[in-house]
Amino acid sequence: METLKERLEYVSKTLEQMECLYAKGATKVCRPDAAGRKKRCRVGMKYQWKTELSTADAEQIWGAFQRFFAETSFSHIERMANNEELGRYTFTAVDAMGDEISCSIYLPNEWNIPQIGLTAFVAPRYRAADDAEAS
Repeated sequence: METLKERLEYVSKTLEQMECLYAKGATKVCRPDAAGRKKRCRVGMKYQWKTELSTADAEQIWGAFQRFFAETSFSHIERMANNEELGRYTFTAVDAMGDEISCSIYLPNEWNIPQIGLTAFVAPRYRAADDAEAS
């Protein structure tokens, strides 16, 4: 996610000049399976910039988002256009394991606080140490 953040800052000079807020998120532990092992997932990881962007900036960011994930294992890349007329852009990328990264852009208007955010969810999986014990 750090690499995507850097690419977006490179594409949009507005982001490059602004301070980015970072939230490291939390690790959640799932219920034990039949063998007593617990999967873990990571939620709430976020980068956020409180800045005004234009429609052209949002389009540039969409292009950078697509190019970035075309080079990764994230096979499902989607742009949700249903709220764009309200100045809200949402892009998501999901991989086969269920990991998800979303980019939300709110353009300035009477309903939005202008900002852009990158959030990530890491799907539940066993720790490497748990896999080693099971083998």
